[in-house]
Amino acid sequence: MTTNYVKRLLGTDRVRKSKGIFKMWVSYYYHLGLTTDKLVNQVTSSITGAVIVASGDHYHTFCGSAKDGSAKDSYLWVTFTVPTKA
Repeated sequence: MTTNYVKRLLGTDRVRKSKGIFKMWVSYYYHLGLTTDKLVNQVTSSITGAVIVASGDHYHTFCGSAKDGSAKDSYLWVTFTVPTKA
């Protein structure tokens, strides 16, 4: 399965693939109800047969205006594989 196809299925451009493992992430400043469980649910409901490898929350403390983009350095992520058809 190609990365572009997975992006279309998930409705986001924040997907990468390395060594057969896909990673999807969502940047945040405030969670606003978004959790890793919801992200995992989005993957498993959008891609039939997706196998979740891991998920987590990369929190980056706010460092004021000293660094561009610091508000978006925090993100929720999920890694998964998609079995190939036999």
